[in-house]
Amino acid sequence: MRLSAPLILMLCAIVAAVVSFLTDDGFARLHTLSKSLEQQQRSNARLEESVQSLRRQVAGLQGDARTVEKAARSDLGMARSDEMIVVFEKKE
Repeated sequence: MRLSAPLILMLCAIVAAVVSFLTDDGFARLHTLSKSLEQQQRSNARLEESVQSLRRQVAGLQGDARTVEKAARSDLGMARSDEMIVVFEKKE
């Protein structure tokens, strides 16, 4: 029996598709890249939440003098010129 050209081309295409899925650059690589993409998207979401939190803090510091004072007192240990800071040490 003589095979026709379209049948030979169809068989070659099927073999090429199967080989491409079974090699390292095929389906396994696609799966690995998909997992990596999901992890990166989760990381990006966490970073975006952090950025939004920092933006809210910046907006609070720019718009409210009491927030600036509170940050200076708690984070930097600062006080007004007429105040005295007393530090108590813990006994062990």
